[in-house]
Amino acid sequence: MSNEILAMIGIAGGLICAVADLFLDLKGPENKKLGKLKVIDSMWGEMPHYRFVVSTILAMFAVPMYCGGVLALANILAQNSPGFAAVFKAIALMGAMGGFMIHTFLTICPTMYQIITKEAPYELADKVIHGVFRQIYLPFFTFYIMLVVVPAVMIIYAIITGILAAPLWCICLNPVVFQIVGLLLRATGLPCFIDAPSCCAASLGLAAYGLLAFIAL
Repeated sequence: MSNEILAMIGIAGGLICAVADLFLDLKGPENKKLGKLKVIDSMWGEMPHYRFVVSTILAMFAVPMYCGGVLALANILAQNSPGFAAVFKAIALMGAMGGFMIHTFLTICPTMYQIITKEAPYELADKVIHGVFRQIYLPFFTFYIMLVVVPAVMIIYAIITGILAAPLWCICLNPVVFQIVGLLLRATGLPCFIDAPSCCAASLGLAAYGLLAFIAL
């Protein structure tokens, strides 16, 4: 499969993942963080359950698809530094293995909250979600770092050092930069930025790997 096709698949996968994020995380400015770990959203009880189902199904397709951008970049990197490309591909793809796990866990939490709070006090939901989150804490953040942070740092390094032939402004085309921009927009406190683009910024950054591959071809 050509790098052009892989890049297009990567862009599509990242965009689909962003839509999955929106189904999961669009809650509105009235939402409040609750619980011991502040991972419970007050609007979970008001959100229709189908949103979490759709979000999971979209992520099922999106995660393997956005790997296309990673593979295209790895192939291009291999032209100048096969070893660097191999490390980049290995870390990013191992992180992607956990991508679906991370997303599914985040859709299961509101489902548990809705079911528990229909039959029992809120405190039980907090206790259960807190316990499950502590159980999955290490693989959750390990996979997140391997998917989002480490490959982005490697790509920035590759552009600066010339391993990847792309304009310097392309150091912005990665999930870390997109996430920082999203968080800065959220920090403005404006209602239009409370959820988006922060909640789907990392996925848009993964889509940007495909765009970066096109630029570097």
